[in-house]
Amino acid sequence: MAFVQAGLQQDTGKAYDMMTKEAQKSVTLANLGTMFDFLHKTAAPFEDPRVLHTYFLQTAGGGPNSRAICGTLANNGWVSVEIKPGVDQGHVLISAKARNNDWAFTLWMLPDGNGWQVEYFHANPSSVVGLTPEVLLQRARGERDSGHAFNAAMLYAGAQGIADFGSAFQLAITQPLREDLVKFQLPSELAGNPPFIWNMQGRKFTVQRAGIIGIAGQVGVMFLLPQATWSGNDEAEKFNREFINAFIAAHPDYTRSFSFLVARALKPDNSGGFGTVYQNGKGFD
Repeated sequence: MAFVQAGLQQDTGKAYDMMTKEAQKSVTLANLGTMFDFLHKTAAPFEDPRVLHTYFLQTAGGGPNSRAICGTLANNGWVSVEIKPGVDQGHVLISAKARNNDWAFTLWMLPDGNGWQVEYFHANPSSVVGLTPEVLLQRARGERDSGHAFNAAMLYAGAQGIADFGSAFQLAITQPLREDLVKFQLPSELAGNPPFIWNMQGRKFTVQRAGIIGIAGQVGVMFLLPQATWSGNDEAEKFNREFINAFIAAHPDYTRSFSFLVARALKPDNSGGFGTVYQNGKGFD
């Protein structure tokens, strides 16, 4: 908790001093500061940080790092954690509430005298406006089975994103997610590597990324649209509206899963952009 609190208060030096020498070799003070700065810019303020689970492991022997299963196997209540042979160690899951999403902080802890140091640290959203990976997976399967591949793809990607608790701490749900994704056929718009070229309403649009976003209790889809030239916000707004109208015409079924759309035109030099919001039943904001 002291480590996470230091990070949330952007006291990077204090947090860095709590890390093992091995961890400091792979994460510099500047890297850690950049990570905490990103958290503040994208999600702060954080409220009610608290420990959800702790896992204490006693290991023997030597050799390379391995993994252990902790928790109960029933109802996918287990987690898979990385372990270092020959030492006592712990994994801690800490939760905090941000503006729109819950966040998870996972820490791999190694003993240091009478205390502990952080061997590995990971931070990631753990829900989207209260929707957990399990809920998003269930919704993705429903859209997949109903033949709405684009909706399913967005929901699968959302579930996969918020189920990522770092390489040292794996949730049980990642296993059925991976099994589903191996069998799932992506819609043509998302096949291959970005940027994607979408042909809609007789026009070609370049899409760098599409993904779900949660705002004020609702889930929508955001599109990042790189531009070859930039003529100001008015032209960007016009382009965004053309894209959204074309997308709605091509995918009217998006409303089954999502309450709004966000199109964000990006400047050619990646120095920013301009976003446009469309709300179901209300139109453009």
